[in-house]
Amino acid sequence: MSAGVVARRSGRHRTRGRVRVPERVAPGATGPRLAGLDLARGLAVLSMLVAHLAPVGGVLDVSEYLTAPLFALVIGAGTGLALARPGVEAGRFLLDSLLRGLLLVALGVLLQATYDQVDVVLPYLGVLVVVLGPLALALRRLPLLVVGVAAGLAVVGPLVTERARDALGPGSGTVVRDLVLWLAAGPSYRLVSFLPMALGGLVLALVLPHLARWRTAAPVSAVLLAAATVVHALGVASPDGAAAYSGTTAEVVAATFLAAAVVVASCAVVDLFAGRSRPNAVLAPVLAVGRLALTAYTVQVLLLALVAVFRSGERDDSWLVLALTAVVVVGACWLLDRTWGTGPLEILVRLARVPEDWRSGAGLRDAVGSLSAARRRRGPPPPPRSTPPEG
Repeated sequence: MSAGVVARRSGRHRTRGRVRVPERVAPGATGPRLAGLDLARGLAVLSMLVAHLAPVGGVLDVSEYLTAPLFALVIGAGTGLALARPGVEAGRFLLDSLLRGLLLVALGVLLQATYDQVDVVLPYLGVLVVVLGPLALALRRLPLLVVGVAAGLAVVGPLVTERARDALGPGSGTVVRDLVLWLAAGPSYRLVSFLPMALGGLVLALVLPHLARWRTAAPVSAVLLAAATVVHALGVASPDGAAAYSGTTAEVVAATFLAAAVVVASCAVVDLFAGRSRPNAVLAPVLAVGRLALTAYTVQVLLLALVAVFRSGERDDSWLVLALTAVVVVGACWLLDRTWGTGPLEILVRLARVPEDWRSGAGLRDAVGSLSAARRRRGPPPPPRSTPPEG
């Protein structure tokens, strides 16, 4: 990749900015961004704040059904769009997914240790990214099979969760126990529930380019919302129910339809505001949060941990805490987006990507060849030629 630098703002080039970001970590460095997905991701962060901090339920309980499924579905849609780009190399894509997933797991574990009043979703999403990579690569040209696998997982998932919880039992935290929780037995989140949602995002990615106009996207969103409502109502009337975080088949399917409706509606809103004279005044803050979602999530947890110190560990369900957190999170993301064009955690994620000139196995072959030649010379091996410069 070029070692030059470009200045970017909100995923686009800018000519007058205070910060110049290296190209390999700049927003949009891995391809064009879809504003509708950024808006949906920003809405997921705002929904998360309501789910974590609102002191009452009622209509706000929708956030409990929407937040995590929307994150999972957007991950699936983003993966599908990434695979649709020309020249995708399988080995590099899989290694990128592995590195990004492990980074999310590590960050999530640290944040959970910092603040325990919320169940941090990042480790579960990290495991999802790792598992989704090879699955998406294998199924990307088979949309009907993707739908079938997603439906099968939605049916089998609750059984797997039940068996995993029975096998796990009570006990102190260990690496194996945490892995079982992330995969199947988590009380709020689990891979077996997220995977059908992410696969739904893979399928949605195939039609998103055809939903660029709000007149097309709006009725599709309405149909998806109606489907979510019907499935949820049927689930509530069934013995298994459809409670938020339960992982029942009805909850997973309804949440997938609901999240898809929000993504399609976000695309419609972006197109609708594109013709206005000043759309940024309305959408810019939420778009900034969506572009910097990982930074937003981290700022939220760190701020709540700080607030808990001043409130002597009192529960965080409070309108005051919700308002303060929303202002700080949205304000920080908006400011970073305007000045840096990205966030510190987003830079870290992009630094973890494999360089474009990497070729699967080349580094290992060069290293082995160098070592063999050095042994014949009885001297120290030279550094592998394929090692990319950090710049």
